[in-house]
Amino acid sequence: MTDRAADSTPAGPAGLCTAAKVRRLSRQISQIYDDALGRHGLTIGQFGLLACLSRRRGIGIGALADRLAADASTVSRLVKPLASDGLIRIQTDPDDRRGRLAWLTDAGHARRAAAQVGWQAAQDDVEARLGNGRLQALRFMLDDAFERLEAAE
Repeated sequence: MTDRAADSTPAGPAGLCTAAKVRRLSRQISQIYDDALGRHGLTIGQFGLLACLSRRRGIGIGALADRLAADASTVSRLVKPLASDGLIRIQTDPDDRRGRLAWLTDAGHARRAAAQVGWQAAQDDVEARLGNGRLQALRFMLDDAFERLEAAE
């Protein structure tokens, strides 16, 4: 552990709280992506949603939430401004009138494609800051932790 890392870690329970550490890292990484994607009028959450929809035709909000590992209310909050901007079309599910299906519009496909440059810039920035070895280790640890915690449920 470097002196900087030791100095920035709060003493007591907050310094040991795994949730706090994961949230802190998530906010930092999300900010890097949001900065790069902001030039395209998107956040990382919105970009992820557009990318998910670009590979599917007419997916329910609940199924979309599952694919994004988010809850339906979070996905609904992401969808609203994208629908207002004409990037997503929402329609009633013909098989279940209570459900809604989300579709990516032509404008949504174009915005996602244009924002790909920003996403790649953020990817490159994170790798440059962490180094390839640390980034690969982080990805492995995140995937491994997710699978272990999910299996324990």
